[in-house]
Amino acid sequence: MRVIGVDIGGTKVAAGLVEATLGSRPIVTARARGPVDPTTNSGGIASILAVVDQVWRDASKHGPSVAAIGVACAGSVDHHDGVLRRASNMSWTDLGIAEALGDRYGVPVTVENDVNAAAWGEAIFGDPDRETSSAIPTLAYITVGTGIGTGAVEGGRIIRGRAGGAGEFGHLPGLAGAVDPDAALVVCSCGARGCVEAVASGPAFAAAGQTWARDGRAPGLVEASHGDLSGIDAAMITRAATSGDAGALQLVAREARFIAQTIAVAWRAYSPDVIVLGGGVMSAGDVMLKAVHVGLSSLAVTGPARLRECSSWVLPARLGNDAGVIGAGALVVVRPAG
Repeated sequence: MRVIGVDIGGTKVAAGLVEATLGSRPIVTARARGPVDPTTNSGGIASILAVVDQVWRDASKHGPSVAAIGVACAGSVDHHDGVLRRASNMSWTDLGIAEALGDRYGVPVTVENDVNAAAWGEAIFGDPDRETSSAIPTLAYITVGTGIGTGAVEGGRIIRGRAGGAGEFGHLPGLAGAVDPDAALVVCSCGARGCVEAVASGPAFAAAGQTWARDGRAPGLVEASHGDLSGIDAAMITRAATSGDAGALQLVAREARFIAQTIAVAWRAYSPDVIVLGGGVMSAGDVMLKAVHVGLSSLAVTGPARLRECSSWVLPARLGNDAGVIGAGALVVVRPAG
């Protein structure tokens, strides 16, 4: 099946032609990428169409026609109407993505929240040995990047909740205080105190590294940044930790404990077969994943045994750099129930 997957973020639009069948890894070709206009609805639609136009033209030159378009975008999505109701960091309101794409290309269009789409993509295509959609697992996907978001799949459907906000475990007030009492006092962008996103998102992790370097607790990061502490980011911290820097390793362990608390909530909430971790912080290296496993295992004192065996079911995202586009495409290759 040939579909177009579109991944809309706060600063860019990425799209690609996804050729996919169950039982094999999807192939992504005809990639295109461009900036997004976050200021007006009309500008936003124009920037999306500009990128999809490139993929559509390339796809039309080779092979059969495109069957459908799947779209993943950050924000609150009405998946029934294909409308992005609102999104942080963008001025769009009630952006009619499905209508605009459907009118232009004449094919069915499905629009979904980006983390939900990533969860669906991992459930459908994360295991290349699965040959039938009847074996779709119960899966939770947690992304740790600019924010911390969760999507979940159960029984062949995406768990969305009443208004599409199910699984926002990065915004559980007070959860961060289970790791660090001071973190319980930090005010999150959502207006609550003690959210994990406020202290463990990619920017928050980087800010912690800068603070530790400034306070003398991570001298290796001062050296790695050549004294420019503003250049310390998540990737630099994990690289230093991989090299054995003591301060960076402590920062990674602290970050991992926040992530482990979030995983523990998702585990209790969904009882999934697998939890998949994605996003920029988690893709920075094995040192973070191993620290998360240690942090999660430490939550079990005498039981439950599954926490101590978490390395078998808490896994890194498996779709690589094309995860956003593949997740969007998966929405129309195998349609979620509901």
